Amino acid sequence: MTAPTLFNERRPSDTIWTAGAVAPEQFGELKAAGVKRVINLRPRAEQGEFDESATVSACGMQYANLPIAGPQDLTLANVKAFDALMAEAGDDSTVVHCASNNRVGALFALRAAWIKGVPADEALAIGRAHGLLAMEPAVAALLAQGPA
Repeated sequence: MTAPTLFNERRPSDTIWTAGAVAPEQFGELKAAGVKRVINLRPRAEQGEFDESATVSACGMQYANLPIAGPQDLTLANVKAFDALMAEAGDDSTVVHCASNNRVGALFALRAAWIKGVPADEALAIGRAHGLLAMEPAVAALLAQGPA
């Protein structure tokens, strides 16, 4: 089966897919394409009536939700929680998504800098490769000030 095309999709590695919102019918296609895990960064209020957790579980994939509403949630605690989710995923094929893919890129950039010690300019490039766009100024400011 051909993997679905996701909204604002990026594939920065063989095992990581990043994207904006995933349509309910795409989860079965993701499972068929070999995806083992889904990490959703959308707060519950953004998800409407759709129960993504139940759908992902019904498809036989692991599900995690780390709600990141905006720049105010780009904290060291949330970056550490994200790092733990990524460590748990290991080499499993994993989809990380929010609504547009912007928050996904932000967390990958901050994780690179704050957890892995990557210089800020390289961390921003990592963020862009994972979907960072409109939040880049906020992420750059956070990188300049360091984790709080």
